[in-house]
Amino acid sequence: MFRRTLIALSVAVTAAVVVVAPPASAAIPGDELVLSSPAGPSSYVSRINSASCPAGKQVIGAFAYARGARRDVLITALIPSATSVVALAQEDQDGTDAEWSLIVEAMCALPVPGHTVVQSSSDSTSANKQVRATCPAGKKLLASGWNTQGAGQVHVNQVAQAPDLTSVAVTGMEDPDGYGGNWRLTTYAVCSDPLPGQGLRTATSPVDQGDKWFDVRCDSDQRRLSAGWSFIGAAGVTPAGQVLPTIWATGTSWYELDVWEDDDGFAHAWYAIGRVVCVDR
Repeated sequence: MFRRTLIALSVAVTAAVVVVAPPASAAIPGDELVLSSPAGPSSYVSRINSASCPAGKQVIGAFAYARGARRDVLITALIPSATSVVALAQEDQDGTDAEWSLIVEAMCALPVPGHTVVQSSSDSTSANKQVRATCPAGKKLLASGWNTQGAGQVHVNQVAQAPDLTSVAVTGMEDPDGYGGNWRLTTYAVCSDPLPGQGLRTATSPVDQGDKWFDVRCDSDQRRLSAGWSFIGAAGVTPAGQVLPTIWATGTSWYELDVWEDDDGFAHAWYAIGRVVCVDR
């Protein structure tokens, strides 16, 4: 099997895109969904892909997911900028011979007031860490992102938007046998002046052992922008680095959150909290 290792994540990635343009709305004029062409499928160890907004539009929502090998592939970076979204996916420590691809989504719109991208980084250490990115005063969160720099051995265990959408906290956790290298966690927040109907919705899975999939929904007359999650173990035992999320954007107002235990599984009951940022159409 041919493999390669990506040394650095470049924000200059060229990718063909498919644009799905719904009718313009008063809340987010000119909003449209831009999907990258799939990067892959193949069995490379890591893969970069991106989606860029059309000229004159800005990023207001972002996410990425792997298709195939879902128990073995992590989204280790999701980096939004003013006009594009870049993602890096990597196989976990055990790797896989299965072929897989990477899809990136950017929700774009004509410029919204106060649009800005904020980032915050940790120190470079070999330890679990959480980093919060906070919107400037008076602004609210549209989309979020991260970069773990953990070589496929650091899982994003939490993307937790504050209930008032003033910030987002991302938690990176090393896999069960740890990671010997130092790594830095960076959290990104795409913010703007408040938009009509802007708010956070949540949903919670059952508490049990095994894979989980459930919907996280905005109101039917709203547009979903970005997603988040937390993985929480029963009796205080956290599934650190042992569950992997896949976010399927199966509707314009909701996500499906699929969470898969890794190849080794997790020997305790646990549950997932899903989150979605919503605005009026």
